[in-house]
Amino acid sequence: MPDLVKLATARVLVDAGAIKGAEVIGLAGGWTLQLQTHAQPKLLATKEGEPRRFSSFEGALKVLRDLGVRTDALRVDAAHWDTIGEQPARRRPDRSAAMKLKDEDARYVAFLRASVEEARADPRPSLSSGEAADTMAMQRELRRARLSAKLGVEIAMPDSPDQGEAK
Repeated sequence: MPDLVKLATARVLVDAGAIKGAEVIGLAGGWTLQLQTHAQPKLLATKEGEPRRFSSFEGALKVLRDLGVRTDALRVDAAHWDTIGEQPARRRPDRSAAMKLKDEDARYVAFLRASVEEARADPRPSLSSGEAADTMAMQRELRRARLSAKLGVEIAMPDSPDQGEAK
């Protein structure tokens, strides 16, 4: 079996002019790439060190083109290729997690946009910061009074945020 070479190393070999040709080899359910060097053939590998399999012939050609390998003298060995057979595992947990995060982000952005549109469409007049602070103070006082009545104990609340702070 030929030596395995990862994509980054294959790029270095192409840049150094060590790749003399390439062969796309058909397998059951996919394709693999073999790069021809001066010394011996090198089979393209995944990051995990397994032979890299492509589900489509076009995918293999795209990688060769991106590497800069000449495809005018490309060899194709389709003797063992079959449309059905051993399919490579297509699971990518890292991409799955990234896509879930992207989906959550998109939903949150949509929620924010809808909230902003709803607020802009609200016909009620806007409150100044002073009016908003007064409204919040009234609500705090109302809640304090309800809690005091429920507990039967007077609860002292500071009138301003700096009261009650340790100095």
